[in-house]
Amino acid sequence: MSHSTPTDIRIIPTHTGMVAIPAALEDDVAQFHYAPARRVGDFVYLSGIVACNTLPQPMSEAAFSDELRRVFRQIEALLHACDARLDDVVELQMFHVFGSPALALDKAGQLAAIARVRDEFFAPPYPAAVELAVADLNPDGGLVEIKAIAFAPRGRAMKLESPA
Repeated sequence: MSHSTPTDIRIIPTHTGMVAIPAALEDDVAQFHYAPARRVGDFVYLSGIVACNTLPQPMSEAAFSDELRRVFRQIEALLHACDARLDDVVELQMFHVFGSPALALDKAGQLAAIARVRDEFFAPPYPAAVELAVADLNPDGGLVEIKAIAFAPRGRAMKLESPA
């Protein structure tokens, strides 16, 4: 399907495809010099999106789940801007800060919450997944960073829309 790009995501054509930058990340991109989403041919590469707790008290499981939903919705929006869908995702990479004082969950609770929320966005067959423990994330209060790779053939959108 062909999607219209949300107006809060800037598209920059490149010689290999395109880059998508959400308005909310413009300052971050200017400071750290990266592409939040980049389409290269039939592949879409998403930089990591961080689930954070910016409050001084530990985040509850419910609040953590809501923050994870925000991350997956951002992933979905970036994919959409690059003419891809969640079911095009072939790999997720997740970088966890386990035992963070910013989260009121242990490692098992954190992984279980992520699995529950991930299942709201991805149906079987699931993407390949890599889950790694890290000492810290940027920005402060980062709990898990999630990045994705999607395979979304460019010609598919036109073929799906053409009458049979």
